[in-house]
Amino acid sequence: MMIKEDAAAMNKRIRSLLLMMTLALSLLGSGFPTAQAASAVAGNGRAYYIMVNRTMNTVTVYGLDANGYYTVPVKAMVCSVGRSGSVTPRGTFSVGSKRAWCHMVDGSYGQYATQFYGNYLFHSVCYSAADPSTLLTYEYNMLGSPASLGCVRLQTSDAKWIYDNCAAGTKVTVYDDASSPGPLGKPDKLIPEITPAVDNGWDPTDPRENNPWRGVLVSEVSLSTAETSLTVGERLQLTAALTPSTATLPQAVWSSSDPSVASVDAAGQVTGLKPGAAVITVSCGSVSDSCTVKVDKAPLPFTDVIPGMWYYPDIRYIYEAGVMSGTSGAAFSPEISVTCAMAEQDLSRLAEVEGVEKPSVLSAAGAKPDPEQPLTRQQFAVMLYQYETLWCGRPADGFAPLSQFADGKTVGGDAVKAVSWAVGNRLIRGTAQNILDPTAPVSRAQEAAILHRYLLYRQSVLGG
Repeated sequence: MMIKEDAAAMNKRIRSLLLMMTLALSLLGSGFPTAQAASAVAGNGRAYYIMVNRTMNTVTVYGLDANGYYTVPVKAMVCSVGRSGSVTPRGTFSVGSKRAWCHMVDGSYGQYATQFYGNYLFHSVCYSAADPSTLLTYEYNMLGSPASLGCVRLQTSDAKWIYDNCAAGTKVTVYDDASSPGPLGKPDKLIPEITPAVDNGWDPTDPRENNPWRGVLVSEVSLSTAETSLTVGERLQLTAALTPSTATLPQAVWSSSDPSVASVDAAGQVTGLKPGAAVITVSCGSVSDSCTVKVDKAPLPFTDVIPGMWYYPDIRYIYEAGVMSGTSGAAFSPEISVTCAMAEQDLSRLAEVEGVEKPSVLSAAGAKPDPEQPLTRQQFAVMLYQYETLWCGRPADGFAPLSQFADGKTVGGDAVKAVSWAVGNRLIRGTAQNILDPTAPVSRAQEAAILHRYLLYRQSVLGG
């Protein structure tokens, strides 16, 4: 039994020696080790193996697998290696001495300095003094690109992690690989850029209790839903809850795994664009959460109704309800003006949808007798009000004062009551400039939006 154990131990030592020799030869030759070079090395009694990709300014830390080899990537860090004329040496080295603060050759100071070769160290971004409130902010903002005098600069929390967890003798390989930063990718800085407006002299990642960043940094982000469905052209506003609730930095960044299926804007509004599925992710620095969005239904048959435009959900709703149709087989003509004849036809369809018998005639106050003349916004409000009160025989309520709009007094006297009713029930809304624009022509897209809101209004009345 002892003989077998000695033989197994010897075989492992021989295999480890051969692998180390192979790695050493690769370093000495014209080729350089890849990001997986650590996986060829057997454990040397240390928990981790550090790989520094000079080309990508990324550090990847590997841990041991069940067989005792460094194959498990456990942590990635963004770094700054040596700039031109002060390159970081490539090769394989070992962690040596450590200092909580180190006075650099240029007079600056670095926190959590861990030596790996001669005067080359892992350390934090530089400070003007041995004081955590004296961060050289411009140096922090350069993290992720060559900026040092040859050392490997890190965010303070990352420098501290190496300082705390990587014992003397831990292997460090510095290599070049422009094709990949490593298996965990290249992380972002916690704060992409410290601007003068938020600069407080501290590294945002410094773990000290008195770090002023601690009160404003997001430690967790959670989306309002983990999965949802949209139709093509439909929009959904996602909201992200931040922990702590008072956190303001880093700002949320939204992204879609497939923007052709579902896009997302900078405020988290998602738009379904074509059938399929996409993962919407919100990231606040190093923390993130995701929502799977499934998009169904084919696009509308109209080539001039574009998914993502403000009117798309309204036109889909009103078209599928059978209230409005296209101006031709392939066109809806959302931008053309609505005529009296068009409005009467659409209100007739609305009556059919609601199961209401058609009365004799509707008229638009102030409208010209020609049925092909375009309707204004206030004239369409009058026709819809007549539909509600005369055609359907319903009592009108929910009137709102028009004085809230800068041009409220310009509404024609015979249209005031109808417009007031439409405004009060959120059927017609003012513009961003707080105007009603009552005499402007109403477009087919606007008509679709108004009729969509009207049907939702009627549903809320019936539901109440």
